[in-house]
Amino acid sequence: MFFSRSRVFCVAVLAVCLPWISGPVCAANWLMLQGTEHPLAPAHRFWGFVQPAYTLDTSDELHGLTDSPGPPDFSRNNGERLAITSVSPWFDEGERFHVRRARAGVRGVFTGPLRNRFTSKMNYFTLFEAAPNLLTYDPFGDRARTVALDHLSLTFNHLPGARIRAGLFKTPGPEEALQGVHTLDYIELTDFVAREVLERFVKGAAKPAGSPASPALGTPRNSAYGTNAVRDWGVQVFDSFVQEDWDLSYAVMLGRGEAISETGGINETPELYLYASAEYRLPGGWGVKKHGVKMYGWYQRGERQFSSDPKDEEYDRIRYGVGTRLLAGIPGSAYKYRLAVELMQADGMIFFAPAGGVANGNVDNGNLQIAAEDDNKSRALTVDLGFLPNNKWQFDLRYHRHDLLYDTASTVNPGNERELTDITLGLNYHFSRKLRLTINYIFRDVNAPEPYASSAPGGRFPIKPVADGITENANRIVNTVDDRAGIQLTWLF
Repeated sequence: MFFSRSRVFCVAVLAVCLPWISGPVCAANWLMLQGTEHPLAPAHRFWGFVQPAYTLDTSDELHGLTDSPGPPDFSRNNGERLAITSVSPWFDEGERFHVRRARAGVRGVFTGPLRNRFTSKMNYFTLFEAAPNLLTYDPFGDRARTVALDHLSLTFNHLPGARIRAGLFKTPGPEEALQGVHTLDYIELTDFVAREVLERFVKGAAKPAGSPASPALGTPRNSAYGTNAVRDWGVQVFDSFVQEDWDLSYAVMLGRGEAISETGGINETPELYLYASAEYRLPGGWGVKKHGVKMYGWYQRGERQFSSDPKDEEYDRIRYGVGTRLLAGIPGSAYKYRLAVELMQADGMIFFAPAGGVANGNVDNGNLQIAAEDDNKSRALTVDLGFLPNNKWQFDLRYHRHDLLYDTASTVNPGNERELTDITLGLNYHFSRKLRLTINYIFRDVNAPEPYASSAPGGRFPIKPVADGITENANRIVNTVDDRAGIQLTWLF
């Protein structure tokens, strides 16, 4: 284990590095870059980007699954692919040429007849998505919209120290999720961010595997009606303060805690988002290429209800983390490098997987499994390294470890724990400031470290023969996960 299995999420992070010269990675202030407009920027800017890609997952199809002594009937999923070894948002094959993102919008300030003493201190941000992904598809479902709204916000810059942003925009959170997606160094999101920060919204959910005492939360569903895409509709108070060489920022946001495009649940409590960062500014660079050393922390808290749950129970959903993003130049040379470290924790509602790991699978129809009770916990560590010899080439290495359900409520079987480890080798080549090629190879390993617990007949968990059968099949399932490769072109316009 990379840190102890205690209930305290604590770590000391130490790293040494300074700035670099070119490329999209940076210790940038994303609150200000996305929420405000620079005084020297054009009044209105049409902008966007397209990311065509090729994905190849080398994982095997499920095989060797047997009929356990009791339900579920795992063997019916032989020949299927796991959701995490297939290409999103279709989840039906492991190889595909596709367009991951195609977004366009306008941002700027008010001019002409719309400009007056009040609107002169406002700016706007709009962005739309047309590619097939989780913004335009229902998660594990079909395409739900031709064009999806990505951003739609107004920022009011009237109060010193308390700018107000309202509408739909990225929520304060981990750096990987908060930064502009077109500036990411890697093609794939880390598992923790993709699974536990990016939320899928369902009206009901199946109980976790082998946990008959866990509530079914009403009618099981094998697809979600929407996603947050690490965005929310709400109001945010934020600002940045320069103190000598330090840039200090904060954000407090209240949101809906709902899907972007639809509302299918009955969540009543506003979602709370908190964020703070301190960046030591260094000479050189500007915008997303600004030099600096950034430390930050974030916290998200909300409650969820399932509209098909006959008991109308409320379940906590808590996410938080700390990190540092440090960028450096090697003394006496033009070479640059970076080091980033982030620790993240999820408490309460934890998204597990479709039943049997297969979207629309034959085990429980692929119903989505959410361990919603309190005391369910997941945690993750990400370490990111980069070497930049010049303004064209960039070499990347990322280690990510996600301990999924390392601690569980008394009604959730501890056999649901998974240890997911990814090591990504990356190469970026910058043809120009607006055209970049990214190549990734991901070494993946998934383990099910705990056998499924058993109980006497009528107890919380299955009887021993059934629990043993589930354990054997779970091990066969995770052993099918293998490496993944991808190529992506990013064109900004």
